Amino acid sequence: MNDRNDFKKNAKKIYDLIKKSNTIIIHRHVNPDGDALGSQWGLKRIIEENFPKKKVLVPGDMTDYMLKFFKPADIVNQSDYHDALVIICDTANRERISGQFWQEAKNIIKIDHHPEVDDYGTLSLVDSSASAACQVAAKWAQTLKLKVSKEAARDLFLGLVTDSGRFLYRSVSSETFDVASFLVESKFSLLDLYENLYIQELKNAWIKGYILSNFTVSSHGVGYLIFTKEELLKLEKELNNKIKAIDKKAKITLIREDFTNQVNLMSNIKGIKIWFIACQDAITSDFKISVRSARWKINDVVAKFGGGGHDSAAGARLENLAIVKNLFNALDKLANLAPNIK
Repeated sequence: MNDRNDFKKNAKKIYDLIKKSNTIIIHRHVNPDGDALGSQWGLKRIIEENFPKKKVLVPGDMTDYMLKFFKPADIVNQSDYHDALVIICDTANRERISGQFWQEAKNIIKIDHHPEVDDYGTLSLVDSSASAACQVAAKWAQTLKLKVSKEAARDLFLGLVTDSGRFLYRSVSSETFDVASFLVESKFSLLDLYENLYIQELKNAWIKGYILSNFTVSSHGVGYLIFTKEELLKLEKELNNKIKAIDKKAKITLIREDFTNQVNLMSNIKGIKIWFIACQDAITSDFKISVRSARWKINDVVAKFGGGGHDSAAGARLENLAIVKNLFNALDKLANLAPNIK
């Protein structure tokens, strides 16, 4: 939905549904990133500030890293969904929704920026041209002239700045900067936010060093790193030996997101057209894949393997190494073609 009149009309419908509901439960996708949590918590704060008597719950799984920025999720029961309004943020398809019972709600609102592949909401506010779900959520508040506290603005800005790659990705537009300006007007501390976002632990610095020292580039220009669970455990042991020399009580635990979240380390390297990281889970043995490109549309290729995302940023979970290699071959064929993003 990129039409301004349609956006304004649906924004008002969402406002009216919130006004009529006593309980609002806000979901987002599993394994949440800054945009998922920023839109979830930002909306929670905006609703609570503009409708003080509403009960607003935010369920879902959580990562240790994101606990630096957001409180733990609420525990919700099936009974909480009786006559509740459900809002789902930053989630293209229902399989990725974090939490149970959301389907029991009478009304379900979808707020997102991914291309519409699963129309699961009774009402949608989706702008696939937006850089982040936080941009859509903030634009909703801006359009309706709602109160936005420093805390809500900070949450939404966090999602906007991380999902837009610090305003470097192709999806960034004049509207992105307009929404960012709207949020910054609340005068939350940009310095504090950026310090928390970009000051890194030793573990992350070592992981980045490992990726940059070990990635491979195909003859057609695909930069990649495929990491098995055995390699994950081996590196974890090596890093623990290093950290013990500094702090005997310290312990490093590696998860696959430590690697897939660093996929853009291979961006802006001459000769690399498409780049991806695949990392195996030590328990389930499946692989999480993160794929990026600036000039080649990768989403269609990744979708054939059960994944999804945007033209230039996509991901998937693949059952075994053989399927990962098939995805690599498909991406390598794509990289051998002329670029299809202008």
